[in-house]
Amino acid sequence: MTANRPPVPPEPPFSVRRPFLLLEEGVTRLTLARHAQQDYPVGEAFDFAKWEDPPLSGLGRTQAMALSALLGEQDVDVVACSTMRRAMETAEIVASPHDLAPVVRPELVEIKSYCELEPGADPQSLVDPEEWRAREEAFTEHVRWDYMFFGEGSERFRARAVSAVDALVADHPGQHIVLISHGGVINAYLADILGIEDDMFFLPNHCSISEVLIKGSRKRIQSVNERQHLHTGILTN
Repeated sequence: MTANRPPVPPEPPFSVRRPFLLLEEGVTRLTLARHAQQDYPVGEAFDFAKWEDPPLSGLGRTQAMALSALLGEQDVDVVACSTMRRAMETAEIVASPHDLAPVVRPELVEIKSYCELEPGADPQSLVDPEEWRAREEAFTEHVRWDYMFFGEGSERFRARAVSAVDALVADHPGQHIVLISHGGVINAYLADILGIEDDMFFLPNHCSISEVLIKGSRKRIQSVNERQHLHTGILTN
């Protein structure tokens, strides 16, 4: 015996579901996932070259598998990532259950900190200590890339990140895109939608996900920093 479904009620005038793209066809679903934990370099002194592009740690691979298990139960059309190793390795693990090859785009890389420095240069040695301290305190209060020395800068980075994600969405309309990205890129895209000035208004956990529904000029955030697939033992940021 087949149970009859109850009738679907009509949508009221000015339905609040309609503006949030819950009733339309051809909506793009964008899942923004931060990469898994990288293998942080160990040493007495900070060396930016070693911090810039490390591979995943052992724990990171476990986190990526947890993310893959979650997304493996969903229909995924595209898995994309930047050229950074931690993003590419995470994307390969996430794409595997769907038999997809990750779409790799260099313009999706993380904020380019200290990109104006010569290789091996120590940024702190080039700046007056008082000015360094003042900028670091300002960065703690309002997380803006403009406070960092020798870097890409807030306006330039947000423009790059948002346009890169928008281009990816434009290439795959109406599909479910999983973008394995970076904390700065995720913040830039969501902050642009929300009209938030700070460059980092939250710190995404490794392999957490945030979701956006997109159609035309409408971008509707569905969730931010979901992490229910990461138990306490593998939850890091």
